[in-house]
Amino acid sequence: MSMLKITIDGKQTEVPQGSMILDAAKHLNIHIPTLCFLKMEELAINNMCASCRICVVEVEGRKNLAPACATPVADNMVVKTNTMRVLNARKIVLELMISDHPKDCLVCMKSGECDLQNLAEDIQLMVKHSR
Repeated sequence: MSMLKITIDGKQTEVPQGSMILDAAKHLNIHIPTLCFLKMEELAINNMCASCRICVVEVEGRKNLAPACATPVADNMVVKTNTMRVLNARKIVLELMISDHPKDCLVCMKSGECDLQNLAEDIQLMVKHSR
């Protein structure tokens, strides 16, 4: 299997052909938030539905933002995960999700251990500090 070079946020690595941007980011210890992506190797489940769009990133030479969980790495790809464009897109997606979400967080069993709550807090902080 051939190895492909990728640069994410200025850090370079090589990953096997067929890897997704999210895989390469994890290899570099770069966190890209996800909600719909499930990978449970022990159950042989790999759900890359890319439906939530929280994991979008900028790929050099591409006009639209790419979902990191479902975009295959290309050789010499350059990716940015924390630009204002990316952070604002994630914020908008999150706001849309929350607008259709039940407003019962205070009585919800998952309150305090909820991926959606944690992500909302993280994204709000990232956008605020980047301005």
